[in-house]
Amino acid sequence: MWRLKKFCLVEPLKNSSIGFQSVKVERKRQKKQKNGQCKERRCIDYWFWVIGYMCTTWWFLSLLYGCLSATLLGFEAPVSPGVRLSREGVTALHPVVLVPGIVTDGLELWEGRSCAEGLFRKRLWGDGLAQILKRPLCWLEHLSLHDETGLDPPGIKVRAVPGVVAADNFASGYLVWADLIENLARIGYEGKNLYMAAYDWRLSFQNTEIRDQSLSTLKSNVELMFETNGYKKVVVVPQSIGAIYFLHFLKWVEAPPPMGGGGGPGWCDKYIKSILNISPAFLGVPRAFSNILSTEGSFGFVRAVAFGITNFDYLGRHTLELIMKVFRTWDSTVSLMPKGGKTIWGDLNWCPEEWNNYDQEISRGGNSATFNLSRKAVWTDNDDISRKSIPEVTKNRAYIARTAFDLPNFVAPTMMKRGEAHFSYGIAENLEDPKYAHYKYWSNSLETKLPNAPDMEIYCLYGVGIPHEKLVPSDKSKSIPFQFDGPEDGKEESWSQNGVYSVDGDESVSIVSSGFMCVKGWRGRTRFNPSGLATYAREYLVKQRGSLIDRSRVLSGKSSNIVGNVALIEDVLLVAGGATGVDIGGDRIFSDIMRMSERINLRL
Repeated sequence: MWRLKKFCLVEPLKNSSIGFQSVKVERKRQKKQKNGQCKERRCIDYWFWVIGYMCTTWWFLSLLYGCLSATLLGFEAPVSPGVRLSREGVTALHPVVLVPGIVTDGLELWEGRSCAEGLFRKRLWGDGLAQILKRPLCWLEHLSLHDETGLDPPGIKVRAVPGVVAADNFASGYLVWADLIENLARIGYEGKNLYMAAYDWRLSFQNTEIRDQSLSTLKSNVELMFETNGYKKVVVVPQSIGAIYFLHFLKWVEAPPPMGGGGGPGWCDKYIKSILNISPAFLGVPRAFSNILSTEGSFGFVRAVAFGITNFDYLGRHTLELIMKVFRTWDSTVSLMPKGGKTIWGDLNWCPEEWNNYDQEISRGGNSATFNLSRKAVWTDNDDISRKSIPEVTKNRAYIARTAFDLPNFVAPTMMKRGEAHFSYGIAENLEDPKYAHYKYWSNSLETKLPNAPDMEIYCLYGVGIPHEKLVPSDKSKSIPFQFDGPEDGKEESWSQNGVYSVDGDESVSIVSSGFMCVKGWRGRTRFNPSGLATYAREYLVKQRGSLIDRSRVLSGKSSNIVGNVALIEDVLLVAGGATGVDIGGDRIFSDIMRMSERINLRL
C-alpha cells in the first residue's frame, strides 16, 4: 500500500530536460519528507504503540495459557462432570429435550428485502451479529415483526435455526448450551436422544404454533424420542423464558384442538419424567418495563454510567429509539412482565425483601393510584415525544406493581394490546372458571394448574448472590423519556448502584421469580398443583473470578453463564441418568427465598 501511495503521489515533471531523472530526484525529496512525517507521527502516537505492544503481549500470554496443559502450569487438570460421572457408571438413560431462552436461539433469513441480498439462510441473530455494523438499518428492519399481528412483515421471513447448533454458542466467546451438550455427550447422548426445541423467541407462545407449528413439532419429537429410546420418559431442560414457554406447552399439549394439541389428560404423565427449569422467570421480571420504556434490558446502569456511548447517532437517528421500535414489535418482551401484582411484589408498605423505608424513599413524594393524561400527552408507538409531558408522567409518582402497567399502556399501546390477547398477569381466584381454558393464561403459573402427573418432577435451578434490578421510577427526561437515573446527591445505599435498586438473583431474574413457585406455590398439593407432583429448588452461588485470565464458568451463577456451572451440569446429568430429586439431595438453598416466600400471602 505504501508503494502504491508513493506511485500515486509522484507526478512527472513536465518540460524538464532531464525527464526520468527529475522524477527520481522528486521521489527522493518526497521520501525525506515522508521520513520526517513518520518520525513526527511516532512521537505523537507513542502511547498507542505502547498500548499495542501491551495488548499483543496480553493476547500472546492468554493464547499460551490456553494452549498449555494445566499440569505443566502446576495445577491439577479439572475433570468435567460428564467424564467423572461416566467413570462412576452414569450413562444416558432418559432422552433430553433442551428449550432455549430469549435471545439465545439463533435466527436466520429465508426471505428479505433488497438490502438483505446475499444473506439467504445466514444468521441475523447469533453468530451473524456482524450484520449490525455492515447494514444496521436493514438488520433492524428484518428483525422487526408486524405491529398489528405480531407475525412476519410483508416480504420478510426470519426463522429459528433448527437443531442443536441453534443455541450451543450464541456468539464467539459467548457460550450458552455448549458445555452442557458436551457433558451430556460424555455419558452417551447424541442426536437420537438429545433434541434442541428451537423456536422464534420473538413471537408470542401461541403464535409460534400458528406460524411455525413449533409446539406441534415439540410434541411429535417428545413422542418419537419416547418410542425410540426404550419407552423412557423425557427429561426437559428449559432456560429463562423457555421455562414459561414450556409451561404454556404443558397446557397446550393436553388441551383439545383447535386451540390445543389434543394430547388429552395424562399425556404429560406418560411422556415426561422431569422438568429442570434453569433461571426460570415464572413470575416475570421488572426489567421488562425498562425494555419497553427505554430498551435498558441488559443492565440498568449502563446508560447511567455510559450515557454518551449509548446515545451515538451511528444509525442516523437516536440509536436506542430505533432499537426501541424493534423491541416493541416482539411479544416475548410482554411475556416477561411481572405477574401477581402487589401480592407477589409488594407495594409502598411492604415488599418480600423487608427493606426499611425502601419504597418511601423512592416514591419521591406521592402515591397517586391513577393519573389523568391524554394519549397525545405521552410518547406512544405512533406519536412523537411531547417533551413537556414527560415530567408530568413521573412527577410525584411511585410506580408499584399494581400501577406500573399504566406506563407501558400509555407509551406502547399497540404492543400492550397485542400482549393482552396472548398473556395475563394476575392471580386466579377460581381455577375452575372456564375462562382459564384460554391460552392467554397458560404461561402464568398463578392462573393455571400443573398437569395431573403425580410421578413427574419439577426443578427450579438458578443462581444467587448477584444483584438483580428492582422496578424503580425515574423522573429525568432526556432523549429517551423514561430511563434509569443516577444516585441523588451522590448518595448510594447497599441495595442501590448508579440509581438502580437491586435484589438477590442471578443478574437477570430475581429469586422470587425463579424460586417462589418451587418452594411454595407448587410445593405439596395446592390449587396450582392438584396432583401434588414433587418440586425442588436448587441454588448455585456465584464465584468471583480468581484472576484476570480466569475465563471459566465452572461456578458461575449468572443467568447468561449458569448453564456452564459444573454443579448445575452435574444435577442435570444425574437426573437424565435416572436419579430423582431425593437422590441428588432435594432442596439446596443459600438465599432468603424461604423467609421471603412466607411473607408472600398467596392463597394456596
